[in-house]
Amino acid sequence: MPDYSLPARRPTIVDVARAAGVSTAVVSYTLNGRRGVSAATRERVLRAADELGWRPASAARSLRSGPAAAALVVVHDQPFGTRAAFPLDLVTGALQTIGPDTLTLAVHVAGSPADAARLMDRWWTERRYGAFVVTGVRVDDARLAALRSLPAPAVVVGTAPDGGPATWQHVVLDDGAAFAQVGAFLAELGHRRVAMVAGSERLVAPVRRAAALGSALAGRGIELRTVAGDGPERAAAALLPLLAAADRPTAVVTDDDATAGLVLDVARRLGLGVPWDLSVVAGTDSPACYLTAPSLTAVPYPVEELGRATGRALRTALGAGPTAGAGTPSGAGPTSGAGTPSGRVPPPGEAPSVGAEPPRTVPVGRLVVRGSTAPPPGD
Repeated sequence: MPDYSLPARRPTIVDVARAAGVSTAVVSYTLNGRRGVSAATRERVLRAADELGWRPASAARSLRSGPAAAALVVVHDQPFGTRAAFPLDLVTGALQTIGPDTLTLAVHVAGSPADAARLMDRWWTERRYGAFVVTGVRVDDARLAALRSLPAPAVVVGTAPDGGPATWQHVVLDDGAAFAQVGAFLAELGHRRVAMVAGSERLVAPVRRAAALGSALAGRGIELRTVAGDGPERAAAALLPLLAAADRPTAVVTDDDATAGLVLDVARRLGLGVPWDLSVVAGTDSPACYLTAPSLTAVPYPVEELGRATGRALRTALGAGPTAGAGTPSGAGPTSGAGTPSGRVPPPGEAPSVGAEPPRTVPVGRLVVRGSTAPPPGD
């Protein structure tokens, strides 16, 4: 049986031909989708190419002659809120740093992580894209599992639960620190009964945000009450008994802006005045937060800066080096060991020199204090 183990150097079509027992011309015809190759031979060549981890040097060549392509496969199963709709804002930021004449970023929508994983696997086999961008990381994410089985460069916007190979770049929004800041702010106002309407427990980020808020409050002797709020119906169902209870919280923190609007609505129906009876903090700032009555205290959401950091990470993943004048994102390490410090593009056949880097961390900034927060009743 042929040995398809990954060689130390980058595999070439000569390696694929040897493993499949065919000529390099047959490999070339197969990989370029040309006629004249039987179905059985085509399958054998593609299997050998995949098991060797072969991919064309198109990402490097196209940086000189045309755009290289990467795919952002969005899983659209989050119900509402600014965070659910953020991928296009992320792409807007990324386009500022990837350079329209060197890299292209295509956006595709999938109904589930499993569907997205199947698309990524097929597109990689077809050599359609040279890298992938993953957002909205799940606790058990089929997209990350698929990427681990592919030799594909990737940019993970968020934290992969089990880390990832050296071909992955990580871009992290420092919202854990922001939610810790929320806890300190509410404690300083005098609140001792605080609740959070958390986001989906399937996602890594909401779990991290709730943990950061709970830890900040616990350090001040305050216990956080957490209720599930994945979607408007579930959030409203959780809020009614929470705010109607005799020991109701005096402050509620939400994971996003839309849920904060629900809190205002439920409080109004129960006859609670915001902020005098109840303080509300939105976990995501947006234009809607200052159009409500009262306007909502909110955690900043620098999605375009997150996008710019994603664009820089994508260039690194493809070995393109930094964009001229793009600067270095806050929290990012030097580019040595990942890409080329001078921006040199690897020649065809040479793999990008990608090493394990610390995550590129995007700071969130200070809490935006508006009219929905005040000291608790009787304080």
